[in-house]
Amino acid sequence: MQHYNHNSYEQSHPLQSDYDPSSTGYPSQQQHNNGQYQQQEQGYQRDDHNYNQGYDFSNSNGDNQLSNLHQISPLQLDQLQAQRQYNQQQQHYNDADEALKQQHRVARTSDNKSANHHLYPPQPNGSSSSIDMQDGSSLKNSFSTLFRFPCSTNGKALLLVIGLEALLVIIIQTIIVIKYFAALRDTPIEPRIGQKQMPPYLDSGNASRAIPAYLIVFVFAQLFQLVLAWDAVRGQNTIEMIGIVAFNMCCFAYSIFEITQTRKSLSESTRYFEPEGSAELLNQSLVPLIGANVVVSGLSQCVVTWLAYQLFQEFGWKIYKKIGADPRMKRMYRAYQIYVVLIKMDFFFFVGFSIQFIYLSLTKDTDDPEYWLTIVVLPLTLPILYIAIYAVRHESRRWMTIFLFAMHGGVAYFVFKVVRMFVGNKIANYNGIKIFLTLFASLCLVTILATISNAAVCYRNFGKGLKPHLLKGTRGPQDTSSATGGRVLEID
Repeated sequence: MQHYNHNSYEQSHPLQSDYDPSSTGYPSQQQHNNGQYQQQEQGYQRDDHNYNQGYDFSNSNGDNQLSNLHQISPLQLDQLQAQRQYNQQQQHYNDADEALKQQHRVARTSDNKSANHHLYPPQPNGSSSSIDMQDGSSLKNSFSTLFRFPCSTNGKALLLVIGLEALLVIIIQTIIVIKYFAALRDTPIEPRIGQKQMPPYLDSGNASRAIPAYLIVFVFAQLFQLVLAWDAVRGQNTIEMIGIVAFNMCCFAYSIFEITQTRKSLSESTRYFEPEGSAELLNQSLVPLIGANVVVSGLSQCVVTWLAYQLFQEFGWKIYKKIGADPRMKRMYRAYQIYVVLIKMDFFFFVGFSIQFIYLSLTKDTDDPEYWLTIVVLPLTLPILYIAIYAVRHESRRWMTIFLFAMHGGVAYFVFKVVRMFVGNKIANYNGIKIFLTLFASLCLVTILATISNAAVCYRNFGKGLKPHLLKGTRGPQDTSSATGGRVLEID
């Protein structure tokens, strides 16, 4: 039988002075939930009222303290001390777990999230540093994400170089067109028999009217290239980076082509300029500007090629994380990327050709049904291209079939345009611009045929597992980075 010395316990037991069963930090989680303390080791329960009546260390009477202590066995006191240490350890684990959750939050898309839920450290509700401000409409938030995306140093450098190239080329071409119209005569030339009287800049006999068309092509090409680069960097598309290099090379070649075409068109249209010999003087004044255009395009081509190579290496890891190491899946995804780039090229060449065709051969001639045909077909490009992207992303065989029929109609359209320039009673309308328009029409045909071929490849890949990867950007897990470095995992 064990003997218990009250005095020795009173002096040595650690729970004598600081034990307070009514404190908020002592009870276990079971007591917090249902008002009862459950001792797992011994299998007994006590509520707070009976527990405090059994022993109360808060009583100032020393005799009463000894009387209450006499009712507690040493085993129970040891158990209370172990329970207290266990609760303190659990509280420490809970605090550490809460701190970890605050650092790496996991939010569900269906939950109500604050305006700055994705930032770490947490931002105040009124902070303007949040990327997705919830106080605006969803359209506003979607629009803001178009211009707020992770971008490496090479990506920013590429956008800067292409932006500077676009600015310089547009300025040079604008100066060229201003000089051209300043030297052009104001009064129209007497028309030939069977032709209408037209202003000099629209007269079919004036081969130099192609000079403003160069402005149209260069401005549209530079703006299109800037958007293409932005989309490639934002989407981290390796194939699109190759398309940017090829497209910039075409712009460089087109700037060289402009030198000979400008000289030839001015020499064949001297009677449309005043005074006599002003066409030659205009050509001499335009040579430095056209040469500067070639230099700007050439230098930017070199820089863009190097930056595209660097970004190509960066984007390879992105594709691996999205698609995985399956060679079959990588081939299907590569076919999809080529398809998207070809769709964008189709848009550029078709719109560029149509605008030039309207200006160079059909403007003011509203009696020609071909004029209205071109006007009607031009706005249809946007819905057709939308159908093309939707069909391949959602693997819709019906919409893909409709798109393929539209592409075959595009082939017939451009074949008709080319034949029209060389056969028929309107050959004179294309004097001086026949080679120019034929080049663009040929490029349109090549890209459309390549699109049809690649669309057939994508069509065969439907139902083979690529669709979830293509829709991962709009549904499913998303892992994004905020401006302050925090990360958020979005889960459907």
